[in-house]
Amino acid sequence: MREKTNRCVMLMVLLVAAAGAVWAGQPVNESVPVASGAEISVENLAGSLTIVGSTGSVLLEVTGMLGDGVEELDIDVDEEDGEIYIEVVFDEDYHGRHTQGTELMIRLPADSPLSIETVSSSVTVSGMENAVDIESVSGVVKVSGAPSSLDIENVSGSVSVETAPSGSTVESVSGQIEIETVMGDFDAENVSGSISIEGGTLGEASMDTVSGNITCYAVPVTSGDVDMETMSGTITLLVDSGAAASYELSTFSGSIANDFGPEPRRTSKYTPGKELSFNTGHGGPSISLTSFSGAIKLSSR
Repeated sequence: MREKTNRCVMLMVLLVAAAGAVWAGQPVNESVPVASGAEISVENLAGSLTIVGSTGSVLLEVTGMLGDGVEELDIDVDEEDGEIYIEVVFDEDYHGRHTQGTELMIRLPADSPLSIETVSSSVTVSGMENAVDIESVSGVVKVSGAPSSLDIENVSGSVSVETAPSGSTVESVSGQIEIETVMGDFDAENVSGSISIEGGTLGEASMDTVSGNITCYAVPVTSGDVDMETMSGTITLLVDSGAAASYELSTFSGSIANDFGPEPRRTSKYTPGKELSFNTGHGGPSISLTSFSGAIKLSSR
């Protein structure tokens, strides 16, 4: 009798486990109409998200494959404002112990505001024209195209952006931040990862790291403040030497290299600190570069 009971208990356990994993490996092919300008929110724990904005589209289409531990794919439409919530719902007993993540391709109207939350899912976004807001823990984040605004928070994953519109904010802890073009005001923070900007123009800007390098080839062009600070990383900034600007450069134990203007001076005969303060013309941006033990390089284009 006891053996029969034990067998029944084991069978029930297996059935429950199978029920919790019934969605794993299941294909997804869903579509819903989208009201003009309606916000779209996406949540996924692990796997990959590929988001593509389509001009003139009035449908949201979700295709792909569900991963381990998934209970359901929930697509909810708010009847009042038309906002759409897409959530990969996991079984309450799932703790990320499996390896197969959920892989989704989502096509949506390019003019929809987009909000994404993930843990270890990679995120690729392209073609969006409205606001894009992304929060991730360890996934790689890539954004191409020209959204109207951009806000990205990542922890250990890298961030790659094609065009950062004015007002963009990008934060990471240990992942690299790489921006191809900045188009105005810009804020970036990192801890042990670097911040790299390949081109564009800077308005009001702030960039901070602890041990990562800051390299910026976007040229300051307005009267806004540009502030870059790091503890042990190197700061490299490209500027227009003929444009009006004021400069404040300082480092405690690093070097200062300047392609134009005066030479840096020692802050004290007892310490290795150096500083450099000068103006080119009248007005223009106020540029402050500060490093504790890293080098500072001011280059002219």
